[in-house]
Amino acid sequence: MLIIFYKEDDEKLLSFADIMASNGGLDSWNPMQDDHLDQEFNMYDRGPGKDMPKRGADRYGGVTLYVTGIPNEFTEEGLMNTFSKVGKCVEVKKMKSKVEGLGYTYGFVKMATVTDCEKAIREYHEFSIGNFKLRVKFARTDEERNRQAKQTQEEAEFLSSLGSHRRSNTHSKASSGSESDGGSHIMSRSGEKIMFGGKKRFDDGPPTLQQAPLKRPGGSQLSMRFHSMGRGRDISPKQNGGGLLGIGPQDFYPPDQHPGYAGDAPMRITSNGDHRYVQGRNEMGGHFRGNFRGRGNMGNNIEGPYQGGYREEWHMNNPYQKQGYRGGRGRSPRGGRGGQTVKPATEITTRPCARCKTTGSLQCSRCKTPYCSPECQKEHWPEHRPHCVDIAKKLEEDEFESRFEVDIGDDAASKEMKAYARTIVQEQYSKQSAQQMSPQVSQPTNGPSQVSPGVRRDQTRSQGVRPQSSQASPGVRQSQPSPQQSSKESSVPPKASPAPSSSVPPSRVRSSPPTESQRLNSSWVAKITMKQLEVGQESQLVLVDIDDPGRIIFQFPVMEDMQALQDNDARMKEVLDRDHTSVSAPAVGEFYAGQFVDGSWYRCRVDACDLDRNVTVTYIDYGNKEMVPCSKLRKLRPEWCSLPGQAVIVALDGVGPQMDSQFWSQQAVDRVKELLPPTQMSMKMYQVTCTARDGDRTLVKVLDANGQDVGETLINSGLAAKTTPQTKTTPQTRGPQFIDIDAKELASLCEGWTVGERYLVLITEREGPHNLHAQGLQAIDMFAQFFNEVQEECSAMQMELYRPKRVGELVYGLYDNNWYRAEVLSLSGQAAKVFFIDYGNCELVPFKNLRQATSLCQKQPVFCVPCQQVGLDAGTANDKVEEIFNQLTYKDNPRELSLVYKGRKEGKAVVDFLSDQGELVSVLIPKILTPTRVMAGDIESLTFPEDGSPASCVMMSINSMASFYVYRGTDLEKVMKEVAEICAKDQSAYDPTVGEMVLGQFSEDKSWYRAKVLDVSGDEVMLLYTDFGNKEKVGKDAIRRFDPALSKYPHQSVHCKMASVTKSMETPDLLQVFASLYNQPVQIKLKGSNNTDPVEVEVVMEDGSSVNQTIVELFPDEATSAASSTNQAAASATSSAASSSGTAATSPVTTGSTSTVSRLQFQKAAVPLDGSQLQCSIIEFTSLNSFHLQIIRKGEIEALMTQLEKVGEDKTPYQPEVGDDVCAIYSLDSLWYRARVLKQLDGNSYLVYFVDFGNSENVAVSEIRKLKPEYVKLPCLAVHCRLSAPGPLSEDLNPKFGELAMGGTLSFQAVSQEDDMYSVKMFRDDGVCINDALLGTSSFSTPPPVAAASTNAGEVAKSQAAAKSEPVAAGKRKIPEFDMPMDGRKLPFLITNIFSLGSFHAHYYTEESRERFTAFLEQISVYCAGIPEPYSPAVGEEVCCQFSATEQWLRAQVLQVEGDTYDVQFVDYGNIVKVQKEEIRKLDDSFTLMPKQAIHCSLSSSIDLNSPNLIEKFEEMVRNSISFIVAVKKESDLYEVKISTEEVEDITERLRELPAGFVPRVLTVNGPREPCVFVDMDSFSSFYVQLVGPPYKEALTDLETKLETFCQTPYIPYKARDNELVLTKFAVDGKWYRARVLEVMDESVYRVLFIDFGNKDLVEGGVLREIDPTFLSVPNSGIHCKLAGLGESEPVAALQRFAELTANNLLQMEVVAVEGELHEVVLFNQDGENINEQVLQTIQQCELSTGSPSLEQNTQEAVPIKDTPQCAVTPTATEVGAGSDSAPMVQSSNIRLSDMAHVTPPREEFSVVITSIDSPDEFFCQMADQQAFASLALMMESMMLYCETEPSDPGQKYIVGDMCCAFYNCSSSDGGWYRSVVTETFPNGSYNVQYVDFGNRAILPGEQLRPMKPDFTELPILAFKSALHGVIAPQGSWSNAASEKLGQFLNQPLDACLRDRWGDTLVLQLTQKVQEEAGVREVDVGEYLVNAGVAESESNTADEAALIQQQIAALQAKLKQLNPQT
Repeated sequence: MLIIFYKEDDEKLLSFADIMASNGGLDSWNPMQDDHLDQEFNMYDRGPGKDMPKRGADRYGGVTLYVTGIPNEFTEEGLMNTFSKVGKCVEVKKMKSKVEGLGYTYGFVKMATVTDCEKAIREYHEFSIGNFKLRVKFARTDEERNRQAKQTQEEAEFLSSLGSHRRSNTHSKASSGSESDGGSHIMSRSGEKIMFGGKKRFDDGPPTLQQAPLKRPGGSQLSMRFHSMGRGRDISPKQNGGGLLGIGPQDFYPPDQHPGYAGDAPMRITSNGDHRYVQGRNEMGGHFRGNFRGRGNMGNNIEGPYQGGYREEWHMNNPYQKQGYRGGRGRSPRGGRGGQTVKPATEITTRPCARCKTTGSLQCSRCKTPYCSPECQKEHWPEHRPHCVDIAKKLEEDEFESRFEVDIGDDAASKEMKAYARTIVQEQYSKQSAQQMSPQVSQPTNGPSQVSPGVRRDQTRSQGVRPQSSQASPGVRQSQPSPQQSSKESSVPPKASPAPSSSVPPSRVRSSPPTESQRLNSSWVAKITMKQLEVGQESQLVLVDIDDPGRIIFQFPVMEDMQALQDNDARMKEVLDRDHTSVSAPAVGEFYAGQFVDGSWYRCRVDACDLDRNVTVTYIDYGNKEMVPCSKLRKLRPEWCSLPGQAVIVALDGVGPQMDSQFWSQQAVDRVKELLPPTQMSMKMYQVTCTARDGDRTLVKVLDANGQDVGETLINSGLAAKTTPQTKTTPQTRGPQFIDIDAKELASLCEGWTVGERYLVLITEREGPHNLHAQGLQAIDMFAQFFNEVQEECSAMQMELYRPKRVGELVYGLYDNNWYRAEVLSLSGQAAKVFFIDYGNCELVPFKNLRQATSLCQKQPVFCVPCQQVGLDAGTANDKVEEIFNQLTYKDNPRELSLVYKGRKEGKAVVDFLSDQGELVSVLIPKILTPTRVMAGDIESLTFPEDGSPASCVMMSINSMASFYVYRGTDLEKVMKEVAEICAKDQSAYDPTVGEMVLGQFSEDKSWYRAKVLDVSGDEVMLLYTDFGNKEKVGKDAIRRFDPALSKYPHQSVHCKMASVTKSMETPDLLQVFASLYNQPVQIKLKGSNNTDPVEVEVVMEDGSSVNQTIVELFPDEATSAASSTNQAAASATSSAASSSGTAATSPVTTGSTSTVSRLQFQKAAVPLDGSQLQCSIIEFTSLNSFHLQIIRKGEIEALMTQLEKVGEDKTPYQPEVGDDVCAIYSLDSLWYRARVLKQLDGNSYLVYFVDFGNSENVAVSEIRKLKPEYVKLPCLAVHCRLSAPGPLSEDLNPKFGELAMGGTLSFQAVSQEDDMYSVKMFRDDGVCINDALLGTSSFSTPPPVAAASTNAGEVAKSQAAAKSEPVAAGKRKIPEFDMPMDGRKLPFLITNIFSLGSFHAHYYTEESRERFTAFLEQISVYCAGIPEPYSPAVGEEVCCQFSATEQWLRAQVLQVEGDTYDVQFVDYGNIVKVQKEEIRKLDDSFTLMPKQAIHCSLSSSIDLNSPNLIEKFEEMVRNSISFIVAVKKESDLYEVKISTEEVEDITERLRELPAGFVPRVLTVNGPREPCVFVDMDSFSSFYVQLVGPPYKEALTDLETKLETFCQTPYIPYKARDNELVLTKFAVDGKWYRARVLEVMDESVYRVLFIDFGNKDLVEGGVLREIDPTFLSVPNSGIHCKLAGLGESEPVAALQRFAELTANNLLQMEVVAVEGELHEVVLFNQDGENINEQVLQTIQQCELSTGSPSLEQNTQEAVPIKDTPQCAVTPTATEVGAGSDSAPMVQSSNIRLSDMAHVTPPREEFSVVITSIDSPDEFFCQMADQQAFASLALMMESMMLYCETEPSDPGQKYIVGDMCCAFYNCSSSDGGWYRSVVTETFPNGSYNVQYVDFGNRAILPGEQLRPMKPDFTELPILAFKSALHGVIAPQGSWSNAASEKLGQFLNQPLDACLRDRWGDTLVLQLTQKVQEEAGVREVDVGEYLVNAGVAESESNTADEAALIQQQIAALQAKLKQLNPQT
């Protein structure tokens, strides 16, 4: 027999003639016979098509090509584009080569069809790309590889049956990686082919035994006898004396029979992996070449010295062996594969026999099971047989995986991200492992670094230092070199504890209020149970669909569930077709509603997600799988989840695909569908029995319609392989405990996070701010230990690969030699795409690198948390935002970050990261993106020399002598140039705010200038050009944003006023002369302060003349009068002190000028003249015409005395001047008191007046001390009084006065003031007026005995008669009226209740009154809470009543009683409401002391007081703002008033200027007949006609023309109110008409009446626009009518008759009566016939007949209600102030201010931050406590999440003192929710709140408040009231400039020293450290204000006094010169 070797292209190595000669020539050759005998005849295993797949495409579509030679730099996209040129390219995958440094790799390309593949092979096989060539061929399928492996095994079994002399390698098997044809065969001499690949088995016995492989220390075992030595290693046969390693082919046949195979022929053996190529040359020049496939063993066929193995000498001399040469796994140059590492063979492997356990060296040739002898194998065969093939297949798959191992790495960006996380873990574990080492984990020396999934090993540090062993999260890069490390590195990560961080509290950003859908998304996750079969359960089910035998879908035939499912689907479609809120980030395993291709919505479960925002879903009620985009997913509502999932998905038990394939053949699928046709429509049922449950798979047996088992039918048909049925087994108690769960079932680390808390994390993966993954570093110790346990667990597993069962399953994945928990995302042929849940990265991992999850996985939560940055979702984050976010979170330099946890949304943690400075990223990003506004006060103003020297200027804008501008700058040219350049680039209009600097275009020259915004009204802006001083109103299109760079130039003009010139001097002639100075050069001298606006100056002309002096000389009398009044005002303090003691002042009165500095003086006693009553005590009594009262306020006198105790610490006596305020000792108790010096008695004693007690005493100078500023904060408590009476009171009344005033508490009410004396009324605590009692007019029930003698009997009788005439009990104290001054003074009020312009109420409102009233309401609330019984008052009685809207108790007067319902008027607000008896309590007399805080007002009758339009405008002007009211006159309780606001000087005049409001047309009764047409009808008593006479028609036509023109302009849709006039479109013709809103249906639909026609319609809000007042002057043309003379009966026939008579006819209308706008009319037709009479006749006829149908009255549509003013909703209250000490209010369910703790300074020196400023005497601070700031910031973030997700409750009410969460927004980028206290409530439902942690206040509507949660009360209130030490207000009051100067220190860290306390006010000395070149300098804030001229220092009192005396003397001398007579 002749052996013929073939190579791949079947080229014969022996000539054809030689073959024929050896076979006897051509005579015996029958080619047809040879072809017939060839089992592979006509198969595509020859030529170019030898590798063509045996089927057209794989089951997923497309045919795969195997491509090698792909350059490394060639991307998958480039590969796709290249192959797409020749056909449709479905998919490409570029693999990573295991051999480094080749420069090329391999991959797979999937084409759509075989034709496309053939084109690609022809086009690109051997195609050159650079230095590389592509090689393209068909890739083998798994089925073909398995078939070839079996074929090769059968060849080996066949050869083993031959004699040992012919035995081939018994343990070879085909390389699944080879792409050759499987082609070696043996031919006999007769030409018979003996195929190696024969498929016939000769027996059913066990496979043959073979020698076990040699043990080798490494590398692959390629042969039992020798190893390949690399690619093309030449071996000379002379090494062995001839032949193939000594014998050559002669081992098959003797050499003498084949001389051509001479032993000395040169020979070459080439080894490439698993193939042997043998080449030689015979003596005749013939060549031979052999191809030994598989792991061929030539050892037993070779005789000689090398039989049985290589000699050690040969190995020692082999250079490749010494070097450990390792061949690559790529293709060799000859088409083979590279070899493995060559290492010497050692000994034969011996293993225990599988049967008898005796050690042996034999093994099964198929599955490698060890045996000691053939006998043992045969005896063991029956037991071993079922497993032999499975084990062999397992080995083959291992071999396949080792050949095609794919290393899928990250892209470059991800690889840089993946070092830092593991570093932290590794460092921690290195510490841990230093103390104890796990015995199951090896500790290699210098082993590889621990790297998280996706990290390259070649990422090393500079300077050759290898990186520290670390665990890095994917996508994290380390930037700093690692520290030096030990030579030994652990293979497991270390433990570490995260370092805490603190930060500064950030600002907050408000987000938009969430929609209902968003609240549903963030607060609820759909949970749906699935119907299941129980094991052993036999059910009758309906078949829905079949995918394959492993996935069959049934449903239970329950009609109720089917109907419920149908209804559920219908409801989802109805709702979700209108819902456009898609699911942005669906979670695998969660349930949603998915839109199917039919457009309907069905319930589904997400199985997998991809990066293209597509998801694979299973429709849980029908079982089918689909891929849909995320945009077609919606959140399920709870009501849609109650029905269980209807689809039951099962798999046939005991069957599997043929040929051990992973997929079912199409024939098997088709056969199952034939056996089991769907029965969903017919409702026929199949018998299904559940046999087992494998995880989430249900295994069943199904009987077909004939009762046959479907699984057995498939097996018997050869379409399925029989597998071992699944049974329920008992869990293992030892080793790994395997589990089958989804990854989503694991707990997440963030489930333990608390909303608002801060956590330390490391970002491991990021796709943008909306999709991040972060590891929580607080669990780093736990993570390090868990990582070690996972490595031990996976290392102990015996399995070698694991194929996941489904998407979503939890598995272990191997990455860079470490095991991690992972979630399966998708499955392919040999690998799975997994998500490493503890790091956040996705990778493609081969099945051999996967392990089934164990119970250890459930031990710890998922350490990596999916996150999204709050405020930056996928819809709002753009490239710029993402760039800033990456910078703030250190994307390029990963590091630990702090975040604030806000909650969960759609499976992600909503977080807010913190910057290094502690600012929230959500706040910081908008700040970076939003340009800053420059305010006018931010720019420096020019000044004049303080020494009074002249400054050269130019007169510019002149308004008056008290307001003009001068040009003083030098930079105008530069300013103009830069402004022009900026505006040339910026062409966009700008919407400014008041006070802001802008660039404005001057209308005259169209040039651009710097300007300050004075007012914004609609689209018009009032500007002040600050460099010139002139004003102009421009449109917003002439405004540009101000560039901050222009702030470096100060304002070039200065606002001035003429010193010493009064307003009366500005005569028209003189003002005209002054205006002529425009544009003239002048000299300006400073006469006042540079810090005032305007600056008081003297204007000097070029000739030196003073303009001021010239003007003053023209008015000598007025100048003297002005000086005199100034002098009197300056000396008022001393003169009043002198007069109060009855002693004349010895010093002259002080006079001064504008530059005079006031001394340090006490504040006058705070005595209101508004009718308020103050508690008091009599301290100094001289007579009823002169006595002193001391004002009693809680705690004030005690606090003052405590302060004064420190005076004695000053041992330096003080020598005062007369009139000085000092501290002096009172002789009787030797205590210090505040006093005023009245008179100097001698050099060492003075007469002083104790200002808090009213008495006087002589004191020595040693008992006097200088006054300090903190002692003047409290006003004087002593008040000089006389009892109010028509004339002086006799001293005879003194005893009676004593009796009346003795005992109890007294109060007084100031009636008037003369100098320093007040005329007062005094009251006892029982309500008796002492004045009335003394004068005999009191009506108290039990008068004192002495009253009888002095009582006027007539007056008493009158009083008693008056008491009887009223229902109020006699002697009952009445609440006094508010005493509104009539002297022209303006008082501040809030307009609270508007009935009309002739009747509204105003609530008195000042800071002082607000605090006093707040405390007053607190007392009322506490009082009423303690009285459980209601009270039944009489009409006119004053009571306490609870206002239901706010639950606040208020004072009220009963107006009307109806049973238990009362009409009451709240006397402090004016509104009238109905209340029940349960809401009334009796009024205590103590609550009658304070006058009513509301006054009843009316505007002047010169305007229409009832005009709805004017009332509406009036409401807009006064809404939520302070109004200043001047009383003009009073009639009864009604004041006629003038009102002004900060924006409107005179509201009455402004209303008079407005266009006249709309006046409905009312026709004349019994007037001429008017032509009209009928329009619309509701009934005979309500229909509309349109006037069509010539004047009406012309007016209407003109109006419609103007409307058409007006409505062509752009507009903003208008939100109208009921009964309001608007413009709207008529749907029929699309034109605009006037209409009245009848009803607001909702925010988008209105019901309107077209007033010029009379018809009604429903219109959308988008076509409503606000009506212009000019369109209100034309009365309506549509007239509302009713037929006269008709009764209430309205038969249908009569209505029809009326319609016939009026339709399309011109009518005449005669008005017989009018009621409001309803006209009672008689209609006539064109012929003059009376239509009313004809209708009446029809009615009478209907009434005579029976059964006539009629319309009921209640079917008629009601006539629109007239516009009636509504009552106020809410009365108001005031701020907390003194009320904080009151008891908590029992009636309020809200948290109270009194429940809150306050921060107090722990020591006298501390750091503060000023947060809010009213004046230097009242501002608010926070202590600079970083921890408190951080706590506040976290609390506010939690508060923001709560408030933004908690909807506003319209029923929630607040009363004064309630704590709440209130919104604050000063701009679009800075806002949030803050802790606040309600200080006042208003009738319109708004509230005045104070932000307790900052001190500022705001008025907010109720929807911007939320109830306070108890969680928000744990942190004490941070803000405290403060006053500045060491300064006093100039001239007794603080200017705005002082607050502005102090405002420069706002929000800056300051050092504070506590100097004193004034009640709840801390007196602080503040300093700031300023870094300068010379060092740090401390700036005293008080001194800074003094130097700025806005405050005075207390230390300068003596110098100031001397200066004042000098000024007084100079002024007196000047006065004598002016008036010699004096």
